[in-house]
Amino acid sequence: MDPDALRDALNRWVEEDVIDESTAARIRAFETSETEFESDDAGEDGLLGDRRVVVALALMGGALIAVGVGTFLLERWESIPVGLRALVLLGVPLAATGGAVHLGDRSPRTAHGLWLLAALFTGVTLFQLAELFSIADVEGLDAWLWLAWAAVAIGIGSGLDSRPVTVVGVAVGLGAIAAAVPGNAFLVAGFYGGIVYAAGVLTDVTLPEAGDEATTEASPTRFAGTLRWVGGAFAVSVIAAIGVSGSPPPITDDPGTVAIAGAAAVAGVVAVARSWRSERARYAAAPAIAAPASLGIAWALGGVGLDEVVVAVVGLACLLGLLLALVVAAVGLQEAALVNVATLGFVLGVGAFLVGPVADVTSGPLALVAAGLVLLGAGLGAERGRREVLSRMG
Repeated sequence: MDPDALRDALNRWVEEDVIDESTAARIRAFETSETEFESDDAGEDGLLGDRRVVVALALMGGALIAVGVGTFLLERWESIPVGLRALVLLGVPLAATGGAVHLGDRSPRTAHGLWLLAALFTGVTLFQLAELFSIADVEGLDAWLWLAWAAVAIGIGSGLDSRPVTVVGVAVGLGAIAAAVPGNAFLVAGFYGGIVYAAGVLTDVTLPEAGDEATTEASPTRFAGTLRWVGGAFAVSVIAAIGVSGSPPPITDDPGTVAIAGAAAVAGVVAVARSWRSERARYAAAPAIAAPASLGIAWALGGVGLDEVVVAVVGLACLLGLLLALVVAAVGLQEAALVNVATLGFVLGVGAFLVGPVADVTSGPLALVAAGLVLLGAGLGAERGRREVLSRMG
Protein backbone atom coordinates (compact mmCIF):
# COMPACT_ATOMS: atom_id res chain seq x y z
CA MET A 1 0.00 0.00 0.00
CA ASP A 2 1.23 3.49 -0.79
CA PRO A 3 2.86 4.97 2.36
CA ASP A 4 0.99 8.28 2.07
CA ALA A 5 -2.35 6.54 1.64
CA LEU A 6 -1.57 4.23 4.57
CA ARG A 7 -0.68 7.15 6.84
CA ASP A 8 -3.86 9.04 5.94
CA ALA A 9 -6.03 5.96 6.36
CA LEU A 10 -4.56 5.06 9.75
CA ASN A 11 -4.95 8.62 11.05
CA ARG A 12 -8.59 8.64 9.96
CA TRP A 13 -9.35 5.19 11.40
CA VAL A 14 -7.88 6.16 14.76
CA GLU A 15 -9.84 9.41 14.74
CA GLU A 16 -13.08 7.55 13.96
CA ASP A 17 -12.33 4.91 16.67
CA VAL A 18 -12.21 2.11 14.10
CA ILE A 19 -8.84 1.03 15.55
CA ASP A 20 -6.80 2.22 18.52
CA GLU A 21 -3.40 3.87 18.38
CA SER A 22 -1.49 0.73 19.38
CA THR A 23 -3.06 -1.22 16.52
CA ALA A 24 -2.18 1.60 14.11
CA ALA A 25 1.42 1.51 15.35
CA ARG A 26 1.65 -2.24 14.74
CA ILE A 27 0.26 -1.82 11.22
CA ARG A 28 2.82 0.90 10.49
CA ALA A 29 5.65 -1.29 11.78
CA PHE A 30 4.46 -4.30 9.76
CA GLU A 31 4.05 -2.35 6.52
CA THR A 32 7.45 -0.70 6.99
CA SER A 33 9.16 -4.03 7.46
CA GLU A 34 7.38 -5.49 4.43
CA THR A 35 8.44 -2.55 2.29
CA GLU A 36 12.05 -2.88 3.42
CA PHE A 37 12.02 -6.64 2.75
CA GLU A 38 10.63 -6.17 -0.77
CA SER A 39 13.20 -3.49 -1.51
CA ASP A 40 16.12 -5.61 -0.28
CA ASP A 41 14.85 -8.71 -2.08
CA ALA A 42 14.68 -6.84 -5.37
CA GLY A 43 18.09 -5.29 -4.89
CA GLU A 44 16.57 -1.79 -4.94
CA ASP A 45 18.33 0.41 -2.44
CA GLY A 46 19.56 3.97 -2.34
CA LEU A 47 18.00 6.52 -4.61
CA LEU A 48 16.20 4.17 -6.99
CA GLY A 49 14.74 2.28 -4.03
CA ASP A 50 12.49 5.27 -3.40
CA ARG A 51 9.31 4.65 -5.37
CA ARG A 52 8.67 8.36 -5.69
CA VAL A 53 11.92 8.79 -7.57
CA VAL A 54 10.88 6.05 -10.00
CA VAL A 55 7.51 7.74 -10.47
CA ALA A 56 9.22 11.08 -11.07
CA LEU A 57 11.51 9.54 -13.68
CA ALA A 58 8.57 7.91 -15.44
CA LEU A 59 6.52 11.12 -15.43
CA MET A 60 9.42 13.20 -16.73
CA GLY A 61 9.97 10.60 -19.43
CA GLY A 62 6.34 10.78 -20.52
CA ALA A 63 6.36 14.59 -20.54
CA LEU A 64 9.62 14.76 -22.51
CA ILE A 65 8.33 12.32 -25.11
CA ALA A 66 5.18 14.42 -25.54
CA VAL A 67 7.21 17.61 -25.96
CA GLY A 68 9.76 15.94 -28.23
CA VAL A 69 7.20 14.37 -30.56
CA GLY A 70 5.20 17.60 -30.66
CA THR A 71 8.29 19.66 -31.51
CA PHE A 72 9.39 17.19 -34.18
CA LEU A 73 5.99 17.30 -35.83
CA LEU A 74 5.83 21.08 -35.64
CA GLU A 75 9.17 21.48 -37.41
CA ARG A 76 8.27 19.08 -40.23
CA TRP A 77 4.50 19.42 -40.33
CA GLU A 78 4.12 20.85 -43.81
CA SER A 79 6.32 18.17 -45.38
CA ILE A 80 4.38 15.24 -43.89
CA PRO A 81 1.52 13.80 -46.02
CA VAL A 82 -1.96 14.48 -44.63
CA GLY A 83 -2.76 10.81 -44.11
CA LEU A 84 0.47 10.24 -42.19
CA ARG A 85 -0.20 13.33 -40.05
CA ALA A 86 -3.56 11.96 -38.97
CA LEU A 87 -2.03 8.53 -38.33
CA VAL A 88 0.69 10.01 -36.13
CA LEU A 89 -1.74 12.26 -34.25
CA LEU A 90 -4.01 9.35 -33.45
CA GLY A 91 -1.25 6.78 -33.03
CA VAL A 92 0.80 8.50 -30.30
CA PRO A 93 -1.94 8.73 -27.62
CA LEU A 94 -3.38 5.35 -28.57
CA ALA A 95 0.05 3.70 -28.42
CA ALA A 96 0.74 5.34 -25.07
CA THR A 97 -2.60 4.14 -23.75
CA GLY A 98 -2.00 0.61 -25.01
CA GLY A 99 1.48 0.53 -23.46
CA ALA A 100 0.13 1.85 -20.16
CA VAL A 101 -2.57 -0.83 -20.05
CA HIS A 102 -0.05 -3.53 -20.94
CA LEU A 103 2.44 -2.43 -18.27
CA GLY A 104 -0.13 -1.55 -15.64
CA ASP A 105 0.34 -4.66 -13.50
CA ARG A 106 4.03 -5.37 -14.09
CA SER A 107 5.45 -1.82 -14.11
CA PRO A 108 2.80 0.53 -12.73
CA ARG A 109 5.15 3.51 -12.42
CA THR A 110 6.29 3.29 -16.02
CA ALA A 111 2.64 2.93 -16.99
CA HIS A 112 1.98 6.12 -15.03
CA GLY A 113 4.40 7.98 -17.28
CA LEU A 114 2.70 6.59 -20.39
CA TRP A 115 -0.70 7.67 -19.09
CA LEU A 116 0.69 11.18 -18.61
CA LEU A 117 1.98 11.10 -22.19
CA ALA A 118 -1.48 10.08 -23.42
CA ALA A 119 -3.16 12.85 -21.42
CA LEU A 120 -0.77 15.54 -22.65
CA PHE A 121 -0.71 14.48 -26.32
CA THR A 122 -4.49 14.25 -26.49
CA GLY A 123 -4.57 18.04 -26.67
CA VAL A 124 -2.09 18.08 -29.54
CA THR A 125 -4.18 15.48 -31.35
CA LEU A 126 -7.49 17.30 -30.93
CA PHE A 127 -6.31 20.73 -32.00
CA GLN A 128 -4.11 19.53 -34.85
CA LEU A 129 -6.87 17.30 -36.24
CA ALA A 130 -9.16 20.32 -36.21
CA GLU A 131 -6.55 22.24 -38.20
CA LEU A 132 -5.97 19.28 -40.50
CA PHE A 133 -9.64 19.01 -41.45
CA SER A 134 -10.09 22.79 -41.68
CA ILE A 135 -12.67 23.07 -38.93
CA ALA A 136 -10.57 25.00 -36.42
CA ASP A 137 -12.33 28.26 -37.32
CA VAL A 138 -15.80 26.94 -36.49
CA GLU A 139 -17.32 29.24 -33.87
CA GLY A 140 -17.26 27.74 -30.38
CA LEU A 141 -15.17 24.73 -31.40
CA ASP A 142 -12.17 25.79 -29.30
CA ALA A 143 -14.17 25.49 -26.10
CA TRP A 144 -15.35 21.98 -27.03
CA LEU A 145 -11.81 20.89 -27.87
CA TRP A 146 -10.52 22.18 -24.53
CA LEU A 147 -13.43 20.47 -22.79
CA ALA A 148 -12.76 17.15 -24.53
CA TRP A 149 -9.08 17.34 -23.59
CA ALA A 150 -9.95 18.16 -19.99
CA ALA A 151 -12.43 15.27 -19.86
CA VAL A 152 -9.79 12.81 -21.08
CA ALA A 153 -7.13 14.06 -18.64
CA ILE A 154 -9.47 14.18 -15.64
CA GLY A 155 -10.84 10.75 -16.55
CA ILE A 156 -7.32 9.32 -16.61
CA GLY A 157 -6.41 11.15 -13.39
CA SER A 158 -9.50 9.81 -11.63
CA GLY A 159 -9.14 6.25 -12.87
CA LEU A 160 -5.43 6.15 -12.16
CA ASP A 161 -5.77 8.19 -8.93
CA SER A 162 -2.87 10.29 -10.19
CA ARG A 163 -1.93 13.69 -8.83
CA PRO A 164 0.11 14.89 -11.88
CA VAL A 165 -2.49 13.86 -14.45
CA THR A 166 -5.26 15.40 -12.34
CA VAL A 167 -3.35 18.69 -12.21
CA VAL A 168 -3.07 18.60 -16.01
CA GLY A 169 -6.80 17.95 -16.30
CA VAL A 170 -7.73 20.81 -13.94
CA ALA A 171 -5.40 23.22 -15.76
CA VAL A 172 -6.86 22.24 -19.13
CA GLY A 173 -10.33 22.61 -17.61
CA LEU A 174 -9.50 26.24 -16.85
CA GLY A 175 -8.66 26.67 -20.53
CA ALA A 176 -12.06 25.22 -21.43
CA ILE A 177 -13.85 27.59 -19.04
CA ALA A 178 -11.88 30.58 -20.31
CA ALA A 179 -12.75 29.71 -23.92
CA ALA A 180 -16.43 29.06 -23.18
CA VAL A 181 -17.14 31.83 -20.66
CA PRO A 182 -16.30 35.36 -21.80
CA GLY A 183 -15.65 37.55 -18.78
CA ASN A 184 -13.02 38.76 -16.38
CA ALA A 185 -10.19 36.22 -16.57
CA PHE A 186 -9.10 36.61 -12.92
CA LEU A 187 -12.59 36.23 -11.52
CA VAL A 188 -13.38 33.29 -13.78
CA ALA A 189 -10.19 31.53 -12.61
CA GLY A 190 -11.00 32.21 -8.96
CA PHE A 191 -14.59 31.00 -9.11
CA TYR A 192 -13.43 28.00 -11.15
CA GLY A 193 -11.07 27.21 -8.28
CA GLY A 194 -14.05 27.20 -5.93
CA ILE A 195 -15.87 24.75 -8.20
CA VAL A 196 -12.82 22.50 -8.41
CA TYR A 197 -12.47 22.48 -4.60
CA ALA A 198 -16.15 21.60 -4.19
CA ALA A 199 -15.67 18.78 -6.70
CA GLY A 200 -12.83 17.50 -4.52
CA VAL A 201 -15.26 17.29 -1.61
CA LEU A 202 -18.09 15.74 -3.61
CA THR A 203 -15.91 13.06 -5.24
CA ASP A 204 -14.13 11.96 -2.04
CA VAL A 205 -15.49 8.53 -1.12
CA THR A 206 -13.98 8.79 2.37
CA LEU A 207 -16.32 11.65 3.29
CA PRO A 208 -19.73 10.27 4.36
CA GLU A 209 -22.97 11.45 2.86
CA ALA A 210 -25.32 13.29 5.19
CA GLY A 211 -26.32 10.78 7.86
CA ASP A 212 -24.05 7.97 6.62
CA GLU A 213 -21.41 6.26 8.74
CA ALA A 214 -19.98 3.66 6.42
CA THR A 215 -17.19 5.27 4.41
CA THR A 216 -14.39 5.48 6.97
CA GLU A 217 -12.83 2.21 5.79
CA ALA A 218 -12.19 3.51 2.28
CA SER A 219 -8.72 4.66 1.34
CA PRO A 220 -8.38 8.38 0.63
CA THR A 221 -7.95 9.23 -3.03
CA ARG A 222 -5.18 11.37 -4.43
CA PHE A 223 -7.62 12.53 -7.10
CA ALA A 224 -10.01 14.22 -4.66
CA GLY A 225 -7.15 15.62 -2.57
CA THR A 226 -5.52 17.10 -5.67
CA LEU A 227 -8.78 18.76 -6.70
CA ARG A 228 -8.97 20.36 -3.26
CA TRP A 229 -5.49 21.84 -3.09
CA VAL A 230 -5.41 22.96 -6.74
CA GLY A 231 -8.84 24.56 -6.45
CA GLY A 232 -7.85 26.24 -3.21
CA ALA A 233 -4.64 27.52 -4.80
CA PHE A 234 -6.57 29.06 -7.70
CA ALA A 235 -8.99 30.87 -5.38
CA VAL A 236 -6.24 32.07 -3.01
CA SER A 237 -4.08 33.39 -5.85
CA VAL A 238 -6.93 35.34 -7.39
CA ILE A 239 -8.04 36.95 -4.14
CA ALA A 240 -4.44 37.90 -3.37
CA ALA A 241 -4.14 39.45 -6.84
CA ILE A 242 -7.43 41.37 -7.16
CA GLY A 243 -8.59 41.90 -3.62
CA VAL A 244 -5.53 42.77 -1.60
CA SER A 245 -4.08 45.00 -4.33
CA GLY A 246 -6.83 47.53 -3.70
CA SER A 247 -7.98 47.38 -7.33
CA PRO A 248 -10.77 44.82 -7.69
CA PRO A 249 -12.39 44.35 -11.10
CA PRO A 250 -15.31 46.71 -11.77
CA ILE A 251 -18.78 45.29 -11.37
CA THR A 252 -20.40 44.72 -14.76
CA ASP A 253 -23.39 42.86 -16.09
CA ASP A 254 -21.12 40.32 -17.80
CA PRO A 255 -23.23 37.13 -17.94
CA GLY A 256 -20.25 34.77 -18.17
CA THR A 257 -18.65 35.87 -14.91
CA VAL A 258 -22.02 35.93 -13.17
CA ALA A 259 -22.75 32.39 -14.39
CA ILE A 260 -19.45 30.95 -13.19
CA ALA A 261 -19.87 32.76 -9.85
CA GLY A 262 -23.34 31.27 -9.48
CA ALA A 263 -22.03 27.80 -10.34
CA ALA A 264 -19.33 28.14 -7.67
CA ALA A 265 -21.90 29.20 -5.06
CA VAL A 266 -24.21 26.31 -5.94
CA ALA A 267 -21.30 23.83 -5.84
CA GLY A 268 -20.34 25.11 -2.40
CA VAL A 269 -23.89 24.79 -1.09
CA VAL A 270 -24.16 21.25 -2.46
CA ALA A 271 -20.85 20.29 -0.84
CA VAL A 272 -21.99 21.64 2.53
CA ALA A 273 -25.40 19.96 2.25
CA ARG A 274 -23.73 16.64 1.44
CA SER A 275 -21.49 16.84 4.49
CA TRP A 276 -23.64 18.58 7.07
CA ARG A 277 -24.06 15.64 9.48
CA SER A 278 -20.40 14.61 9.50
CA GLU A 279 -17.95 16.78 11.43
CA ARG A 280 -14.98 15.74 9.33
CA ALA A 281 -16.88 16.38 6.09
CA ARG A 282 -18.00 19.79 7.37
CA TYR A 283 -14.36 20.71 7.93
CA ALA A 284 -13.62 19.65 4.35
CA ALA A 285 -16.52 21.66 2.92
CA ALA A 286 -15.66 24.95 4.67
CA PRO A 287 -13.45 26.33 1.82
CA ALA A 288 -16.11 25.35 -0.75
CA ILE A 289 -18.29 28.10 0.74
CA ALA A 290 -15.49 30.45 1.80
CA ALA A 291 -13.95 30.63 -1.69
CA PRO A 292 -16.97 31.96 -3.65
CA ALA A 293 -18.03 34.13 -0.70
CA SER A 294 -14.59 35.76 -0.41
CA LEU A 295 -14.34 36.25 -4.16
CA GLY A 296 -17.84 37.70 -4.27
CA ILE A 297 -17.02 40.23 -1.55
CA ALA A 298 -13.74 41.18 -3.24
CA TRP A 299 -15.60 41.61 -6.54
CA ALA A 300 -18.34 43.69 -4.92
CA LEU A 301 -15.72 46.12 -3.61
CA GLY A 302 -15.22 47.29 -7.19
CA GLY A 303 -18.61 48.98 -7.17
CA VAL A 304 -18.53 50.56 -3.71
CA GLY A 305 -16.11 53.40 -4.44
CA LEU A 306 -14.15 53.14 -1.20
CA ASP A 307 -10.61 54.35 -0.63
CA GLU A 308 -7.95 52.05 -2.02
CA VAL A 309 -6.46 51.26 1.39
CA VAL A 310 -9.89 50.45 2.83
CA VAL A 311 -10.59 48.17 -0.12
CA ALA A 312 -7.23 46.49 0.39
CA VAL A 313 -7.92 45.90 4.10
CA VAL A 314 -11.31 44.34 3.33
CA GLY A 315 -9.70 42.26 0.58
CA LEU A 316 -7.02 41.09 3.00
CA ALA A 317 -9.75 40.09 5.47
CA CYS A 318 -11.46 38.07 2.72
CA LEU A 319 -8.19 36.32 1.95
CA LEU A 320 -7.53 35.54 5.62
CA GLY A 321 -11.04 34.14 5.94
CA LEU A 322 -10.40 31.73 3.06
CA LEU A 323 -7.01 30.78 4.49
CA LEU A 324 -8.63 30.02 7.86
CA ALA A 325 -11.16 27.78 6.11
CA LEU A 326 -8.32 25.97 4.33
CA VAL A 327 -6.51 25.38 7.63
CA VAL A 328 -9.71 24.04 9.20
CA ALA A 329 -10.11 21.67 6.25
CA ALA A 330 -6.45 20.64 6.46
CA VAL A 331 -6.78 19.70 10.13
CA GLY A 332 -10.04 17.84 9.56
CA LEU A 333 -8.77 15.96 6.53
CA GLN A 334 -5.16 15.53 7.72
CA GLU A 335 -3.90 17.00 4.43
CA ALA A 336 -0.55 18.78 4.45
CA ALA A 337 -1.09 20.13 0.90
CA LEU A 338 -3.87 22.43 2.11
CA VAL A 339 -1.58 23.73 4.87
CA ASN A 340 1.05 24.56 2.25
CA VAL A 341 -1.52 26.39 0.11
CA ALA A 342 -2.69 28.40 3.12
CA THR A 343 0.88 29.26 4.12
CA LEU A 344 1.80 30.41 0.61
CA GLY A 345 -1.43 32.39 0.37
CA PHE A 346 -0.69 34.14 3.64
CA VAL A 347 2.75 35.23 2.50
CA LEU A 348 1.47 36.29 -0.93
CA GLY A 349 -1.44 38.20 0.58
CA VAL A 350 0.64 40.13 3.08
CA GLY A 351 3.27 40.85 0.43
CA ALA A 352 0.68 42.16 -2.03
CA PHE A 353 -0.86 44.32 0.66
CA LEU A 354 2.49 45.89 1.52
CA VAL A 355 3.76 46.34 -2.02
CA GLY A 356 0.45 47.82 -3.20
CA PRO A 357 -1.72 50.14 -1.09
CA VAL A 358 0.54 50.52 1.95
CA ALA A 359 3.54 51.58 -0.15
CA ASP A 360 1.38 54.24 -1.84
CA VAL A 361 0.59 56.07 1.41
CA THR A 362 4.08 56.04 2.96
CA SER A 363 7.46 57.32 1.90
CA GLY A 364 9.68 55.06 -0.17
CA PRO A 365 12.42 54.20 2.39
CA LEU A 366 9.93 53.86 5.24
CA ALA A 367 7.72 51.63 3.13
CA LEU A 368 10.66 49.39 2.28
CA VAL A 369 11.71 49.04 5.93
CA ALA A 370 8.13 48.40 7.06
CA ALA A 371 7.55 45.91 4.26
CA GLY A 372 10.76 44.07 5.08
CA LEU A 373 9.96 43.83 8.78
CA VAL A 374 6.40 42.70 8.19
CA LEU A 375 7.43 40.14 5.59
CA LEU A 376 10.05 38.72 7.95
CA GLY A 377 7.44 38.52 10.67
CA ALA A 378 4.92 37.02 8.27
CA GLY A 379 7.43 34.43 7.13
CA LEU A 380 8.27 33.51 10.71
CA GLY A 381 4.63 33.32 11.68
CA ALA A 382 3.71 31.31 8.60
CA GLU A 383 6.53 28.83 9.23
CA ARG A 384 5.64 28.37 12.88
CA GLY A 385 1.95 28.19 12.10
CA ARG A 386 2.53 25.56 9.45
CA ARG A 387 4.61 23.46 11.83
CA GLU A 388 1.97 23.78 14.54
CA VAL A 389 -0.81 22.67 12.21
CA LEU A 390 1.23 19.76 10.87
CA SER A 391 2.09 18.67 14.42
CA ARG A 392 -1.62 18.67 15.31
CA MET A 393 -2.28 16.54 12.26
CA GLY A 394 0.26 13.97 13.48
